[in-house]
Amino acid sequence: MSHEIRSPLSGVVSMAEVLSTTKLDREQRELLNVMLSSGDMVLQIINDILDLSK
Repeated sequence: MSHEIRSPLSGVVSMAEVLSTTKLDREQRELLNVMLSSGDMVLQIINDILDLSK
């Protein structure tokens, strides 16, 4: 179950990190930062839930 949740989300976060290396305007950069921080928070929550279920 954990890989089924984590792997797709990790892919999205990784692609957002790749996008962060490109030239973006200020608004795009702000939106990307929200996307990255939100993705990281969701990954952390998933990891915490999986740790608690052990």
